[in-house]
Amino acid sequence: MSHTDPVRWSTVRQARIGVQQRYCYTYSAPVSDVRQRLLMVPPDRHLDQRLISFAFEVRGAGPGWQLSWEQDSFGNRVGRVLAPSVEHTLEFEARYVVERTAAHGAAAPFEHEGYLAPTALTAPDERLHEIAQQIRRRTKQPEERAELAHDWAASAITFQVGITGVRTPAAMALHLGRGVCQDYAHLLLCVLRLLEVPARYVSGQLLGDGVPHAWVEALVNGQVVAYDPTHHRRSRLDYVSVAVGRDYADVAPTSGTFSGAASGSLSATKLATALAVHQKTNDEAAA
Repeated sequence: MSHTDPVRWSTVRQARIGVQQRYCYTYSAPVSDVRQRLLMVPPDRHLDQRLISFAFEVRGAGPGWQLSWEQDSFGNRVGRVLAPSVEHTLEFEARYVVERTAAHGAAAPFEHEGYLAPTALTAPDERLHEIAQQIRRRTKQPEERAELAHDWAASAITFQVGITGVRTPAAMALHLGRGVCQDYAHLLLCVLRLLEVPARYVSGQLLGDGVPHAWVEALVNGQVVAYDPTHHRRSRLDYVSVAVGRDYADVAPTSGTFSGAASGSLSATKLATALAVHQKTNDEAAA
């Protein structure tokens, strides 16, 4: 989830990014009635991000398979694959190009209904209630409270793979003291919502290879502010948003069911590349 590159992203005014994302299910024996829900391709627009093009391939499905697209209640592009049979492997590959442009002024607010209530993965315990209360006592300003919550979440746990999973609640990740990007995001979501700041989980990509990333978009004084507590920074134009929801459960890139006496394993690869980067002019940088 971390990456290195020579671009000073704080000075970029526009960027085009190409993403190749692949998931492959391998089954120990033939299976049938495979049903998959896929959130692998961004919507046409998300704030300052615009989808330029995309292609999607399904490999390994038996005759009669179907792919359909729909939009969920959060505005995400959802692909649904129905495959009557799969012999051994089922592979999904998305390729797309997005363009991001540095916003002039505030980003358009999002509908915040549902983004204030706790979820199974963001439910607070006594310790998280106390963290929110400490922040509440320090300031009454929503923007300051959001910044303090971000600062706290960024230092609340240590990044370590393999300790938590996608079903680990925020309170458990805090108890363990270790976690990955979704845990940082869930912790920040929990505290922001306790502070009555609407906030949503963002699943997306950062430049480089590896795995998807997660961060948070908060609605502060009518403006959308994107926080990445894993890296303790605001999101930049090298972040590609794919899907949003209340927590990880709403935006899992791939999920589904099958019938048959078999076990299945999942592998994934991803590559995100900057195709074109335009720096701000001196006047734009000074503004």
